[in-house]
Amino acid sequence: MKPSPVELETLIHDVHSKCSSLRSAVEILKDAPEKDAAELLKLMAQQADSLAQTISDAERRRSGK
Repeated sequence: MKPSPVELETLIHDVHSKCSSLRSAVEILKDAPEKDAAELLKLMAQQADSLAQTISDAERRRSGK
């Protein structure tokens, strides 16, 4: 099942937003003190999990499951 233009735009926006957050965290992590690194890594892992879930949800909708 082909996604509607609105669904596709929403998916693109969600993926782009999550990737932007991850890129920003990587840049901050480069110069972050060690005590802040663990928190940044935790946030990055959460964003990666959220991105994976967004993609999985889109795949399920596309396949009709």
